[in-house]
Amino acid sequence: MQLPKPQRIQTKFITGLMLAAMLLGVASSAGFYLHLRNVLEEEVRDKARLILMHVDSIQHYVRDVLRPTMYERLPEAFVIQAMSSSYISRKIMAPINALHEGAIFRRVAIDARNPEYEANDHERELIRAFRDNAELKLWQGYRVLNDEKYFLLVRPVRFEQECMYCHGDPQDAPADLLKLYGQRGFGKRQGDIAGVDFVGISVHGSVGRVERTIFTYFALFALVVLLVFFAANVLFKVLVVNNLKRLNAVFRRNVTDDAGSALLHQLEQGDEIDELVDGMEQMSEHLFEARSQLQDYAENLRRMVDERTDALSSEVEARRADVRLFVRLLEDMYKSRSRAQLWRMALPQICCRFAAERIAYVCTMGSQSSFVWPEQAAMPELPDNFVEVLTGSACVAVDNRLFVPVESSTGNAEGLLILLWPTEAEAARHDRDVLLALGRQLGIAAENLTAIDSLFRQMNVLETIVEGISDPLVLMDGCCTVLTANQAARTLASELTGGARSDGNILALFFDLHAADCPMREVLSRGASDLREVSLPGGRSFALALYPVGGRDGIADQVVVYLRETTMEKRMRMQVWQSERMATVGKLTAGLAHEINNPLGVILCYAGLLRQSITDPQQITDLEIIERHTRQAQRVLRDLLDFARPKAAGSGTADACGVAAAMIEVFSVQATKKGVVLTLDRPPERLVVRMGVGELEQVLSNLMINALDAVDQHTGLVRARVAVVDDDMAILEVEDNGPGVSADDAAHIFDPFYSTKEIGAGTGLGLTVVYGMVTDVGGTVEVDRSPDLGGARFRVTLPRGGEQGGEQQLGLGGTS
Repeated sequence: MQLPKPQRIQTKFITGLMLAAMLLGVASSAGFYLHLRNVLEEEVRDKARLILMHVDSIQHYVRDVLRPTMYERLPEAFVIQAMSSSYISRKIMAPINALHEGAIFRRVAIDARNPEYEANDHERELIRAFRDNAELKLWQGYRVLNDEKYFLLVRPVRFEQECMYCHGDPQDAPADLLKLYGQRGFGKRQGDIAGVDFVGISVHGSVGRVERTIFTYFALFALVVLLVFFAANVLFKVLVVNNLKRLNAVFRRNVTDDAGSALLHQLEQGDEIDELVDGMEQMSEHLFEARSQLQDYAENLRRMVDERTDALSSEVEARRADVRLFVRLLEDMYKSRSRAQLWRMALPQICCRFAAERIAYVCTMGSQSSFVWPEQAAMPELPDNFVEVLTGSACVAVDNRLFVPVESSTGNAEGLLILLWPTEAEAARHDRDVLLALGRQLGIAAENLTAIDSLFRQMNVLETIVEGISDPLVLMDGCCTVLTANQAARTLASELTGGARSDGNILALFFDLHAADCPMREVLSRGASDLREVSLPGGRSFALALYPVGGRDGIADQVVVYLRETTMEKRMRMQVWQSERMATVGKLTAGLAHEINNPLGVILCYAGLLRQSITDPQQITDLEIIERHTRQAQRVLRDLLDFARPKAAGSGTADACGVAAAMIEVFSVQATKKGVVLTLDRPPERLVVRMGVGELEQVLSNLMINALDAVDQHTGLVRARVAVVDDDMAILEVEDNGPGVSADDAAHIFDPFYSTKEIGAGTGLGLTVVYGMVTDVGGTVEVDRSPDLGGARFRVTLPRGGEQGGEQQLGLGGTS
């Protein structure tokens, strides 16, 4: 029986929906079934593991608690109910098998001691599997036992050391065990697999529950599908079928001729969609007929559009000209350096854009200046109410003149722009809104020029001040990037980096800017200035100051870095302090030496008298000791007097290169004996200094003796160097690869009686005498660490002397 036509598309929809629902139900049921099976397997596996854990707990308790306690109380007896872990675990787990609740536990073995627990064929097969595969620790799977499906969890039972007492040699086994079982169950070896722990969980009942659950779920799903089918049928009929019927009815009403009736009868043989498609094809034919009618209307519309397009083109061209004018004025603003230059550049362009005869600008601010173009033209007259025009924020036309107010960004009046045309009609045809916007743009540009000019003036003043500071000064941001640096900072950075850095980042010379302890981050975080002293490996020292600069929100985001070199200042301060201290010590030493020298002379006098009156050899030996130490004390006092006695500065001149070469030759024997390399670096020509030969020899000998004492045998290296500093000064250096002079010792190294040598190895006056001799002739002596050898470096700076007059002959005189 053929279905009514309105239900054809509906029947197709319901049939397809039913097939989709059936496929979805089958797929969902299968997935749900597999999921439940997996859940069931996990549950069964967990139950089996729980049983094995329970068995392990029983056996551990027997081995660790019951069996040791029984041996303490009954050392000669063996109570199987308390000592056998297998016996107790079987007895405790026996109710599981008896209750028939779907669980089986068996502990079986081949050649079991108790025949009741002898392994059957199935269990023997599992035992052989464990014996064949030593790496197999656990077997699990499904087996059918007694016509019922079980999940099995089986593990091997191995003989351990403690099992050998009851399963090893029968002679070592308990007597009670032999009475119970005879010779059965003995002769086992440690590590053998004797049996298995066998746990089985029935899955028959669980599978049945899963199947019933799946069936219930499928039944509910079928019920829901029927309800959905009913709802979908109703909704499809209301939302789709009824609307399709309405569309088809529209087509029937619009087709009234015989050909259309025949077409509708043919369409009734298909469903609603076919009828709709065919109806749309018929509608397209009607649209084709209407197209010819629309073409007539289009011709008339084209003429109207062309007229309107010409008008719009003119307007667009005018707007383009306005945009080009604004762009050119913006360029002029960037090029201009003053208001006058801006108006001279802008007025001709504005006049040409609006085809005006004349243009003028009158500034109503303090300058009261005015500009006109063409320049030879006369200034147009202002209206009587020009104040109202200026403050009215609107363009005002008077005859052939148009007055445009020029305002700043805050609305303040800047001036008045005046344009003149030949006729009043030409003045009236221009867009006043554009002219008003032009006036505001010009006002803002003039205001910005004033601000930029003020800013440039302030920046020039600031740049002049910063560049005028002789010390390095840098402005840096929070990322340690240099924003501004003066020439002193750039010069210092380039000098200390060998030209590698020219941005003036002086902070990077002393700190790692990416480290956590960078002072830049500390200053920004604390918001307080930081003053510290920094130094370079070469001995140069600087006073570093960091001052935070707050941003708009009050939080410091920039830092001013100021650096001042204090190397010469520290050296001069140290020299002044050393000179004052040496002068004081000299005065004290002179007085002390005079007071002690007289008693020493008396001691020597009376020692000579006693020598004439005694004959005992022991007493004569004692007198010699007294005289020797007294003369030693006099020599020390003589050195002190030489140190404290005023000397004539520049008492002579000497060739520094010749004296240094002679001293190297003198000390070469001592250096060779000690295995020390002694070298000299000197210029080939003569270098005359203002110091006598004897004094210069004493200075160099003291420095070389100290260097030879400081270096190690066979690895020592001492180097002397003579060089020219400039036209006025020369230097003599003695450096070694010894341990060097520590910072604490360097502060006192030139003090009298201060020595770093062992007791008795020196008097502590050598460097003191060197210091006095050098300073007396206007020179300096300094100590630091040698950058090449790593040890101490003594640098003596002496004034240069003339090539003639007063130069002493080279000799080895003087004190050593």
